[in-house]
Amino acid sequence: MKVKIRRQWNDWRTAEAYLSDIYNLHWSNVSGGVYARCPREFIHGYIACDSYKGDLPHSCVHGKPPHSIKVCIVKKDNDPKVFSVVRQLTSLQFS
Repeated sequence: MKVKIRRQWNDWRTAEAYLSDIYNLHWSNVSGGVYARCPREFIHGYIACDSYKGDLPHSCVHGKPPHSIKVCIVKKDNDPKVFSVVRQLTSLQFS
């Protein structure tokens, strides 16, 4: 299953990744990259910087790739069925 991801909740740049490549799904109000604060909590997770297709702001200046980057999964970018699965996976981590 593919999901749309962003680095920050309000970034216009998006990418697509397999949900199975994203780990440690959790709710957070701090986005990846520049650690920008979100106005509320969004679902975030981590993915290898070479495991997505699209336009995410990431430069690999912090180390040799691949390494993990924090990404945000926004409801409006994804099909409702896909986002429902993501929400369920997030809930299961706290059960």
